[in-house]
Amino acid sequence: MRRITAALATLAAAGATIVATPSGAEAATTWWTHDKNCETKAVGSACAEVQKRVTDSGAVTGYRGRLTVTPVSGGSITPTTYSWSSGGVLKDLCTGGCTPKTTAWASSWSPVQTTAGAYVARGTMTDDYLMIGVSWSAWTKVAGRCVTYSAGEVCVNRHERSYRNIGHERGQIQVKPKSGQWIEPRWVRVGHVVNGASNSQTTDLCDPSCTRRTSNWSGTTMRTRSGFDEGFAYASWALPSGAIKSMRVAYP
Repeated sequence: MRRITAALATLAAAGATIVATPSGAEAATTWWTHDKNCETKAVGSACAEVQKRVTDSGAVTGYRGRLTVTPVSGGSITPTTYSWSSGGVLKDLCTGGCTPKTTAWASSWSPVQTTAGAYVARGTMTDDYLMIGVSWSAWTKVAGRCVTYSAGEVCVNRHERSYRNIGHERGQIQVKPKSGQWIEPRWVRVGHVVNGASNSQTTDLCDPSCTRRTSNWSGTTMRTRSGFDEGFAYASWALPSGAIKSMRVAYP
């Protein structure tokens, strides 16, 4: 103990600063680039960017976004609003509204979000409209159903997410065979219905050959999403009994 005290006294005499770190202190955090997306038009360029907050242990604890604009000489860009995820609540980029920007300008960083999402910034340009998205949200299950057989369980799910200012839709099949049993996924489909017409994408899970799954397994198919009256996922599988089954889930 005397040696430790003497060592601390020597450091203090040398002008060293001693900082006590309490046990259980929070890990240091750093803001890293998560995603950035830029557009260039006649009156100038604009970039939306999202940063992620990362601890020194590698954990992501938050996200924030902002818009930057760089008008050309004689050009003007007026930022207006932003939202998190394409269908989110619109918020002003400037308190009380932004004035037209004729020189380089950056908005304040948004309040920190605790979950990933798509940041979409909006504005106006001369004879044009600015809408630029960056980052992406987590997949959300919007429809799903499971069925159980003597061989195990099969689930079909439909997922959606926002990617920049584009929507994605995904169909998923999950198989959970019982011990000593198998289930053979055959295909999985995702799509939507508009005015009574169905449009879809299918992934053949038997190309080049079918596989009998003896442990938990899932397969998906994904594509961009537009407006629709009904969204669905569809899948087919085979059972040890020789039966070929299929199931469709949809919303709303």
